[in-house]
Amino acid sequence: MLKLSFLSLLLISSFASAEEERRADAHAHGLNNFSMVISQNQVAITYEMPIVQLLDENDEHDEHDEHDENDEHDEHDENDEHDEHDEHDEHDENDEHDEHDEHDEHDEHDEHDKLTVSDESLAEFQNYSQLFAFPKGANCDLVSFKSELHSVSTEGDHKDVELSYEFSCNEPSQLKSITINAFNHFSELENLYFEAVINNKALTKSLKSDVDKVIF
Repeated sequence: MLKLSFLSLLLISSFASAEEERRADAHAHGLNNFSMVISQNQVAITYEMPIVQLLDENDEHDEHDEHDENDEHDEHDENDEHDEHDEHDEHDENDEHDEHDEHDEHDEHDEHDKLTVSDESLAEFQNYSQLFAFPKGANCDLVSFKSELHSVSTEGDHKDVELSYEFSCNEPSQLKSITINAFNHFSELENLYFEAVINNKALTKSLKSDVDKVIF
């Protein structure tokens, strides 16, 4: 455990100089950051993503279900409204609707600054296979997991999700690659910035959805 704690500190110090830039980039929609340190049979990983990425996935599913349920009802209501109102009333309603939309747009921006996710939602990522996978032959065991939210200094009150993992691998000689599963899990994820220190050798890559494996 002491060695793993040292690895976690090494992970932080190895990339400290680029921390502000990485966190600003992480908040960009469609971009995640993946940092890893491997030392012999010990592995420490940090995965960062904008908090809205988790909410977008849930909203997309909910909106789709709600849309299917209400299509027929909405169409009926629109026809009734058209029959009941004359042209003058429709004009007044449109003005009021535009004013309401501007207000909603302002509220939506304020709400975006206060986005949060539950501890239960974050805890689900203890199942790290949603995000990445080691070669099966490496036989890696999860030793510790931590999740937290942190503010992005350049984005006001906006927050990012940070997931931290520590592993012990029984067959470190098989640690020759890592597969990124996050592209399949998050439909909006377009790019992933990968950086690692592997047995004292640095490695950085920029991955897209069509390249989901890093070989080292």
